[in-house]
Amino acid sequence: MKFSVIILLLLIFNYAKCESDKCFYYDDHPFPFFASKTAYNYVSAKQNYTQPNCKTLQLWMLSRHGTRHPGRDTIHKISNLNEYKNNLTNNSSLCKEDFEAIKTWVFNLTEKDEYKLNSQGINDLSSLGLRLQSLYEDIFNQPYNPMTYSVLSSNKERSRDSAFYFLKSAFNVNVTDIPLINSDDKKLNISKFENKHDNEELKKFRCSIHVQEVVVSVSKILGLDHIIKAMYDSCRFERSINLNSHPAWCAVFSQKDLEVLEYDEDLKYYYLNGYGNSYNERLGCPIVKDLMNNFKNKSQTQLGPKGVFYFGHSSNVFSAIVRLGFARDTIPLLSSNFNNMRDRKWKSSYLSPFASNLMAVLYECHGVKKVTFFVNEVPMTVEKYGCTLCPWELIENMFDPIISNPSCTFDENSSAFKISRTMNLLFLTYILNIFYYFYYS
Repeated sequence: MKFSVIILLLLIFNYAKCESDKCFYYDDHPFPFFASKTAYNYVSAKQNYTQPNCKTLQLWMLSRHGTRHPGRDTIHKISNLNEYKNNLTNNSSLCKEDFEAIKTWVFNLTEKDEYKLNSQGINDLSSLGLRLQSLYEDIFNQPYNPMTYSVLSSNKERSRDSAFYFLKSAFNVNVTDIPLINSDDKKLNISKFENKHDNEELKKFRCSIHVQEVVVSVSKILGLDHIIKAMYDSCRFERSINLNSHPAWCAVFSQKDLEVLEYDEDLKYYYLNGYGNSYNERLGCPIVKDLMNNFKNKSQTQLGPKGVFYFGHSSNVFSAIVRLGFARDTIPLLSSNFNNMRDRKWKSSYLSPFASNLMAVLYECHGVKKVTFFVNEVPMTVEKYGCTLCPWELIENMFDPIISNPSCTFDENSSAFKISRTMNLLFLTYILNIFYYFYYS
């Protein structure tokens, strides 16, 4: 069986390069888009957008944590690639340089590194803090204190550390007591409300010709899917931490392979956190309501913090983007329309890379209050009005009916949550009944 695995691995290498004689080692512009594991620098704004004739009244930001190491299971699977690396022979169609890169590849992460913010993650948030400080002098013109600047983080270490390095860079201060969300917080703590249903479109896509061409149909029969995934994860995590690198395992994938794998993850997030399920729009209600209430208070009373900074995860960023209505495609993402959706708006590489952020800025321009929304520092167009610098009155009128609607409320007493909890209890009861039957009968 082990010999068959080795032979099949060689088939995978041959297939990966059969359509091209290119040597990845010499590729000046490697494909950079790896869904939620994309490096922030690849997709963030390449210029600074400011409003020179406007005063900045308030800056509101929701940020995903910076680049991190893989989780424990992924670390184990990538580590196992050492076995396959050692079995690779020079019969592979890889060029000499790519072959040598794989043979000399070293992976040093262990369980103690799981999910930790890495050096690139520190740089992600530090550089973001410096840029915002430079762009919005009206906001960052006072020393940091919790009354003037509202900060809240997920209780995960990677999010806390992201908040720390952002504040250290923006205010030149070490904030060691980062405020954390509590269990009742509905702005960031949305995991218990997520509707984790079966993603039929994702299942269908993974059985499609597109994915089969990537992993080779025989590998699925022999259970090698996890090897392909480990190679992909090794490739994209190394690219995210070292932006100019040519990771060894990236050499086995063509650009088309990587586009297919990116679409695979887009399908996952489209139905888990995106427009694929209308229920997901509700997940963004609490955080968008917080945004609107902060701007409303500031515009009406001039009170409230200068800056509001939240640090969470990709699901938080996705849910806010969806509730605000950005990146909505007119055609849904399906397992059957990969080729027709290459120019889709819903690309997780662009929407929620490491250190992704959604920002909203409240300005006063010649006595008129206006708003601009940013995704990864790129100004977003509010399609209803066709503006990027939009009158606050229009934005308020647009979202007030949404966030005040009973369908946008979200708590443990909501019918959706009760149904979800009831289904979980029924499933648990079913499992216990089966156990009782076999154990006592």
